[in-house]
Amino acid sequence: MAGGSSPPAGGVRAAHQGGILEGANPSHYDSKNPIILFIIQAGIIIVFCRLLQYPLSKIRQPTVIAEIIGGILLGPSVLGRIPGFSDAIFPQESLPILSLAANLGLVLFLFLVGLEVDLRLLMKNWKISLSVGAAGMALPFGLGCAVAYGLYHEFREDTGLVPISFGTYMLFVGVAMAIT
Repeated sequence: MAGGSSPPAGGVRAAHQGGILEGANPSHYDSKNPIILFIIQAGIIIVFCRLLQYPLSKIRQPTVIAEIIGGILLGPSVLGRIPGFSDAIFPQESLPILSLAANLGLVLFLFLVGLEVDLRLLMKNWKISLSVGAAGMALPFGLGCAVAYGLYHEFREDTGLVPISFGTYMLFVGVAMAIT
């Protein structure tokens, strides 16, 4: 082996890598190495949203609109209806990792937004901020409670429903409307 000689026949070889050149499918989910499929998924999502953002920017829409439309199109509503698309690109076993990355990205984004908040401006206008925030939650909560009254009395007698008190139902619908 010394002096640049080649290894003897039947010598030590590199371990099987399982790459494209060896015939492996990179979009196949492997629980021991999930990063390959994650990079493919993230690449598809990013490129798809950027391609959508270009025409939407011509009509002065922000990037977030392209990302929302991209999520709808890539999800089960549109492209997910193509047979085999979701199983090939977004298999069920890979979704927890993709969801984790999305949630981490959301937390980091909200952290950066929080860093940009000017607390002096907020403290200077705290009365206006408080009144707008309270009205922005009280009005949808009240409307949600009003809608809950009609929905509860319309559908409470349907078969197969678990009995629930009106107060609990009203609180649920009111809070759901207030936080969204």
